[in-house]
Amino acid sequence: MKRWMKWMLISLVLFIFIGVGAFAYFYVKTDDSEQTNSLPMSDEIQEVFQDEPESDEPKKVQIVGLGDSLTKGVGDKDKKGYIGYVSDQYFEDSQNTTVTLQNYAVTGNETEDLLKRLEEETVQNGVKKADYIFLTIGGNDLFGVVKTHFMNLDQQYFTLQKKIYLENLTTILANIRYLNPDAPIYFTGLFNPFSKAFGNIPEMNDIVDDWNQGSRSVIAKTSGATFVPVADLFLESDENLLYEDAFHPNEDGYHLMGDRIVTYLKENNVANR
Repeated sequence: MKRWMKWMLISLVLFIFIGVGAFAYFYVKTDDSEQTNSLPMSDEIQEVFQDEPESDEPKKVQIVGLGDSLTKGVGDKDKKGYIGYVSDQYFEDSQNTTVTLQNYAVTGNETEDLLKRLEEETVQNGVKKADYIFLTIGGNDLFGVVKTHFMNLDQQYFTLQKKIYLENLTTILANIRYLNPDAPIYFTGLFNPFSKAFGNIPEMNDIVDDWNQGSRSVIAKTSGATFVPVADLFLESDENLLYEDAFHPNEDGYHLMGDRIVTYLKENNVANR
């Protein structure tokens, strides 16, 4: 009987010892598990609220130029024109972007020529991929009237040609928007290169203003399009801003145009944030 009690006592002690050990093990294990599980949860929360570090790699921007010799850059000794200046000074330097520039502008193009240009597959593909589109057109439409009717610059000729010009411009913008619904369009207005060379034609400034007002109205009806005026830059400057042909801007003229465009780019970017 005493032996049986002795084994019972030993078994009870062992049972208590094992139970306490198991309890301690599972308690520590559970506590460790809870601590271990809490770390990934904390990391996930931190990932949600933590801002991603800024990459030093420049963003990529595709720019497309369309239109006439002003976008082509005729008169600029560096062959960049305003669009090259904007690309370098604003996008690459100020915005830290890598620019791909496709300039499809053609010297001497009128609105009818640009309409045909927009039917070309290469140009269409470029417009589709563009992040920004820069456009000048209408100068050759307007000054074609001057060349044709130089000896008789009657207002009716300009009025008739302006009607055709605005109709073509409306179609041009519609075609661009069909190819690319989102890219901002910057349309640079006309200026009067004859304001100083031919002071005996004061009506020319009024005609240029009238055409610019028409362009501005058409641009205003196009989503994401901005009209950039530059006529005042050439009219009010005491410096020579024209190339030796007395028609196209020189590098100083293009830089002023570029600065004006950059002003509008900055304003639009702030407004769209």
